[in-house]
Amino acid sequence: MKKVLFTALITFISASLFAGGIENKTNMSTGYLKNPSRNTENKRPDAAFYNIAGTAFMKNGLYIEAGNQFIIKEYKNTLPSDIANPLTGTVALSSQGYNDETFVYLYPDADIVYKHDKFAAFANFGIYAGGGKLEYSEGTGATALAFASSALTYGAKAKEAQAAASQCAAAGDSVNAANYENAAKQASAAATALLTAANNHSFTVNSVTYGWQLGGSYAVTDYLAIALAGRLTYGSQELEVTSSDLSALNGGDEISYNASALGFTGLFGLHAKPLDGLDVSGQFAWRSKMNYEISDKKGTLLSKFVKEDEFRTDLAPVLNLGVGYQVMEPLYISTSFNYYFNNLADMNTALGKSDYNNSFEIALGADYDIIKEVTASAGIAYGHQGVTDTANNIFNPVLDSFQIGAGVEVKAIENLTVTGGVTWVKYFEKDYYASSNGQTAKLELSKPLLFMFSLGLTYHFPNL
Repeated sequence: MKKVLFTALITFISASLFAGGIENKTNMSTGYLKNPSRNTENKRPDAAFYNIAGTAFMKNGLYIEAGNQFIIKEYKNTLPSDIANPLTGTVALSSQGYNDETFVYLYPDADIVYKHDKFAAFANFGIYAGGGKLEYSEGTGATALAFASSALTYGAKAKEAQAAASQCAAAGDSVNAANYENAAKQASAAATALLTAANNHSFTVNSVTYGWQLGGSYAVTDYLAIALAGRLTYGSQELEVTSSDLSALNGGDEISYNASALGFTGLFGLHAKPLDGLDVSGQFAWRSKMNYEISDKKGTLLSKFVKEDEFRTDLAPVLNLGVGYQVMEPLYISTSFNYYFNNLADMNTALGKSDYNNSFEIALGADYDIIKEVTASAGIAYGHQGVTDTANNIFNPVLDSFQIGAGVEVKAIENLTVTGGVTWVKYFEKDYYASSNGQTAKLELSKPLLFMFSLGLTYHFPNL
């Protein structure tokens, strides 16, 4: 019972705002928002993330790109039915929805590419996982269910202790009767506190994984380029559950911890131009092993059940494939496919293992040069996640999705490009079945709203 309770409090992966895999992020530039098919990119510096070998086909010079995304979102988990108290027959937890509506105003990215003849060097910075704060001011369905079911267990203990006290009193054993009476009072008080906390607590989680990527590419021929890169990631997670009703049990009203991890991985890329106007690309990144070390644990309820001081939440290996074609002088179309090998990564939490199936994302997009100085873009994408009815992120639901993106880039002055992009994402609801203290309850996971827009600037120094 105790492990079930605090697994529900702690088992989250990240506060991801948009992802192609369970952890891995794909919205790494303004270019992605305006056209999510990025895997054949070989003209713009965000190739430093999406298609590292494509940097070898860019024009000579130094490129510097920076942008920021603004994200409007609503995440929701719902208990669709009342949870009954089997001890009394009354309602232990009422059906309701729990919402997070935290907006994100700072979500930066940057790319640098230096191209000279057949060689290119590149660097990328971005938020590779997590990237946001979730605030459920009225708690969540999972934490409420955990508190309520734990309260029922204490209630049962109180009834057992009271029955034992009555038996001892009838037998004239006043000492044990008093001890059982005291145990009954303590268990009853704990049950009352937990049941009250189920309807009176808040939940906050803040998770972000920063990534830095550095590498180089080489055009072996006019039709083939290769690339190698290394990626460093730093992850930070903070979780906090607060309720004034837990003070007596918990030694304070806060249950929380911090955790951090460093990871490193390598990437390999190929880009071929087998026919005039045709681009074919492939890129593979191995997993980033993220071994989180827990610190600053608060609350006796947490410290009792978080036995280990570390856990693994990796970024899964990912294969990126792309095909693009210059249909005519102003029109370029492309398709991209990303496959995430989640089953080759350890996506665990502080209390145990989380098993996910593999995920994929497929996208189709187009860029059209309206005039020499203005290019319009649009694209669509579908993401299929590797979750199950019992493996998901309750607080930040991992859901299949469909997205539409559009945008424009304008050469405002010579060598300076201003890019704007917008994306709307439709998520498909999914049920999650949580078990606690012999009860199984359905939680409906949804993301009713996710709208992103971004602004980016690119400067090209052609003579460097």
